Amino acid sequence: MLKKDTPAQAPDPGDRFALERRRFLAEGTAGAGAFGILAALGIDRSTYAQQSAPPAAGPGPGAGAGGPPAGGPAAGGPGAGGRPPRPPEPKVSQPAPLHSLKGKVAYITASSDGIGLGIARAASNAGMKVCIGYRQEDRLKAALPLFKPKNAGILPIKHDVTDRDGWAQVLEKIKSEYGKVHLVVNNAGAKTLTKVSQAKFDEWDNAVAVNFTATYNSVAAFLPHMLEHGEGSQIVVTSSMSGLLPGVTAGVYTATKIAVVGLIEALRIELEGTTVGTSAFCPGGVNTDNYTGTGMENPWRKAHPFGRPRRPGPVVIMDPLEVGERVLNGVVHNDLFIITHPEYMPGTQQRFDAMLGSEPVEPFPEDRARGETPVLHAGIYPREIAHRRKKRQSYRTVTV
Repeated sequence: MLKKDTPAQAPDPGDRFALERRRFLAEGTAGAGAFGILAALGIDRSTYAQQSAPPAAGPGPGAGAGGPPAGGPAAGGPGAGGRPPRPPEPKVSQPAPLHSLKGKVAYITASSDGIGLGIARAASNAGMKVCIGYRQEDRLKAALPLFKPKNAGILPIKHDVTDRDGWAQVLEKIKSEYGKVHLVVNNAGAKTLTKVSQAKFDEWDNAVAVNFTATYNSVAAFLPHMLEHGEGSQIVVTSSMSGLLPGVTAGVYTATKIAVVGLIEALRIELEGTTVGTSAFCPGGVNTDNYTGTGMENPWRKAHPFGRPRRPGPVVIMDPLEVGERVLNGVVHNDLFIITHPEYMPGTQQRFDAMLGSEPVEPFPEDRARGETPVLHAGIYPREIAHRRKKRQSYRTVTV
């Protein structure tokens, strides 16, 4: 049964992330400054900008005789109109915080079957200690024999991702077993294929709770811990190609999957100078039976024959272990977008071209543009473009 979000309550004094988030939302951009949340997590300005380039030589916007006064944007004080100062723009994309996986700890939700199990198997093969989030005992029982050596470094955790308090409990359980967590993969998903025009409220509530709210809850629970240990971590969210290309009439699913891509992009901007990376994982079609090709029969699917997808004729679809390897390849390179199926790119290009083609081709007031400068550019995109130009011998290895 879906557990509804609990009413807003005063957070525990020890929950610095929740406290600062509430303060930031209440105060807006005035007074608190852009570094309010990060400062409360133990990150000062110099740490935030440690991987950033110094400001370009020469006068910047508004500099010179009529430039900003002392304490203004150039000095790191409040910006014009009470806006917080912007940290220096890095020259390159954020270096991969989790570039080595062996011996590190991963938690993957909904990983007793399907894509999640493929990621968990790939993580185990890479030498990680893997915590498997699961809901059904029989699915877990069928998943465990696929790990070699049997169950080595595997910690199953029963977890309802819609339970907000449960996220903190999961973190404490992993810490008590392994000490730290380095990789969190938010893989649980409600595969609601309902049209927006036909969806009922309970369908919306369930899809939002599983596909989106649970993702934020994971960040609120795990991010302070990751920043505190500082060993290099990654937060991955399983979206879908529907999060980039709404190609089917499954509007509820599409809306929530687009939302988590935006969440990851926002986190990349906020965490770019820290030891935590972020990735939006957008897969296409994947075979959800991890027993395919092993020579063994999946005991769970044998007991649930009607759970098998029925499609006419031969089906060519990506293996879940391959998908898992591609996810980890994206992690060790700190890819902002982990896209596994290139055949979707022409359609995705059309979507972006449609957006660009919709912008009015007409003059605009320069004063208006100057006032909008803070939101006219997001440096994570050109840096990611440059990052992805570097050739890789494979998209399935964990070797950088």
